[in-house]
Amino acid sequence: MTAEPIAIEEPELDPVDAALALYGGDARATIAAALDMLQFVRGQLALTEAAMCNGFTRGFRPVYEPD
Repeated sequence: MTAEPIAIEEPELDPVDAALALYGGDARATIAAALDMLQFVRGQLALTEAAMCNGFTRGFRPVYEPD
């Protein structure tokens, strides 16, 4: 006798709703936190770019703004 796998349905999580929930629905606080995180990630990207050599990345250079 083999056991049948049980299908578990997980609700799909909306990232916007989840971010707003973190700040109690305060859109301004959510946007401010997202901008702070963006600034942090850009700083980390700049540090990484400065620390890596062209040979390692085969000429790849990160882009800071989307096309």
